Amino acid sequence: MFNPRLIALLVAFGVAPITTGCPKKAPVEEGPVSPKQAFVNGVALLKTPNKAGEIDYAAAYAQFEAATLGQPDYGKAHYNAGWTAEKMGNGTLAERHYRQALAIDSGHVGSLFNLANVLTEQGNGIEAVNIYQTFLETHPDDISVRNNLMEALTSAQMYDDAVLQAREVLLLDPKNVAAYRNLSRIYFAQEKYGMSQLCADKAKTLAEGDAGIYNNIGVTYLVLSDEPAAINEFKTARQLDPDHVEANLNLGYVALNSGDYKLAKECFEQALKGDPGTLDGKLGLATSLRGTKEYDRSAKLYDEIISADPKNQSAYYNASTLHEKYTKDYKKALKYLESFVNNTNTGQIGPDHEVYDRMARVKESQEAENERKRQEDEKKRLAQERVERQKQQFEELKAKVGELDTLLTTYGECEMMVESGGTEMGMMVLEQAQMVVEAEEVDMAGDVMTFFDEIMPQLQGIVPECGTGGGAEATPSEPAEEGAGGEEAAGEEESAPAAE
Repeated sequence: MFNPRLIALLVAFGVAPITTGCPKKAPVEEGPVSPKQAFVNGVALLKTPNKAGEIDYAAAYAQFEAATLGQPDYGKAHYNAGWTAEKMGNGTLAERHYRQALAIDSGHVGSLFNLANVLTEQGNGIEAVNIYQTFLETHPDDISVRNNLMEALTSAQMYDDAVLQAREVLLLDPKNVAAYRNLSRIYFAQEKYGMSQLCADKAKTLAEGDAGIYNNIGVTYLVLSDEPAAINEFKTARQLDPDHVEANLNLGYVALNSGDYKLAKECFEQALKGDPGTLDGKLGLATSLRGTKEYDRSAKLYDEIISADPKNQSAYYNASTLHEKYTKDYKKALKYLESFVNNTNTGQIGPDHEVYDRMARVKESQEAENERKRQEDEKKRLAQERVERQKQQFEELKAKVGELDTLLTTYGECEMMVESGGTEMGMMVLEQAQMVVEAEEVDMAGDVMTFFDEIMPQLQGIVPECGTGGGAEATPSEPAEEGAGGEEAAGEEESAPAAE
């Protein structure tokens, strides 16, 4: 079943930050640069992809930060630094820069709204509500701000007030799609799924090409456990807007849940094109890459998430799992869990926290891996010994083949050898042994040697009964010369008189 926690993570509907105009790329000067030049360099980096086809937001942020350090009252630099930090997924940095930009120019609308948006995404909806409400006091007919206020109120769980804002918007504009879309989110947050679906359907009739509507309907189907219908809605949203962040995130997590890492990877990469700073997208992509065995890239993404959000438990846990179960680097796995404790332990992590169970599991996994390697090394050692033993047996077999061949050549026709079956058995063993030797079947040498150990003692036991040779008559070692009358050759003395 689809994880409800993932649904909660994925139903985040952000407001795109206001962007600045970006000039053509300018060269980055070596050494110290003026705040103005650093600002220009940062804008150029935002506009120009690197060799990998990606925008280097970290490098751009470094330029904007340099500009603010060189000129603390550089409001535009603070604004751009905040916007770039958002793209990096670092809401804390973004919030700090937007606040500094507003301290310099309290009327900077871009900083005001982007700050409220960051606060909403970070769960600080109350402050975001105050920002929007203050603005509406002087701009009561600004519908877009009222829609943003609805999102902040929903984040703050002030649902009744959010519905009232929706009514205000619809009084001003009865066909306002964003209002119905926000109503769908409000009812969804209250688990009123029927009402959520009705509002989404109404929004669809007003703007059939709005990808966000189809995404919202898909999320509702997920909660209602109708995954096929949800997938269809997400796919429709992606067809309407290939880079739609939420639709790609939702379909990506559905794909992850079913083990389709290839589809999940494609979805999360598209989500990151729409919003390079989405940590949910990076987390999903890192997990997908783990499934496609792209471990180095996966590890890099986990580090990016942790750098942007040092208290992101999921990133620490997933990075630890990557190294525990896949790269087998247990020191790294343990280090991530220890870093989580060190970065988060402000009274939140007690001795019973699950992180300590994970640490214990990593240590157990390391011990199990060490034992596995020990057994594997032992198997290799035994296998090598077996190979060496087989080689030795093969050499012994070659020697015994010659020994048996000589024995059978000499005594194979002996009557006792033939009648006992020794000749036939010996020939069979010899033939098999010769085949093994000719084919160099080293691993079979031991089996054939077993036959030799059985047959050779038997044959050697028969040999004495065969006399000095293998035939019926003895064959002298040297031929005798016959003299006249069959007597011994002249010149030799008789050792005893001949019997009559």
